[in-house]
Amino acid sequence: MFRKIRSKDQPGLGVAVMELFGSKIQTAGFRFRGFCQRHPKKIYTLMVFLMASSLILCFSIMRLEDPVYTKSVTSPMKATGDPTAGIGLTIDKLQRVMALQAELQSLSKKENLTPQDSLRFAQMLSEIRQLTSSKK
Repeated sequence: MFRKIRSKDQPGLGVAVMELFGSKIQTAGFRFRGFCQRHPKKIYTLMVFLMASSLILCFSIMRLEDPVYTKSVTSPMKATGDPTAGIGLTIDKLQRVMALQAELQSLSKKENLTPQDSLRFAQMLSEIRQLTSSKK
């Protein structure tokens, strides 16, 4: 579907563009050069005006300070009070979940489950969900 343009046998892309638009590019270049020769004062004035406006923008609009956002963020230390207060509770929950998982694993290895085992299984799963989903 597509052919490679770059090959040693065929001319390059620049040559192909010059063949297609060469006369138009030359004509535009001659017209621009003629305009510059006829109106040098206007071009110089435009150039100075653009540099002056760039200088004004550089030191006024572009130097505006960033807007101040008043978003109040509380640090975790202030939100919980003592940072070590919740660690003991978290460790206790983790140990309880690990003990329940070990018990669940031993129950799941049994070949025949009794109704009491099924009830205990459901209780342990609900307790694990409650321990892992609670925020505090």
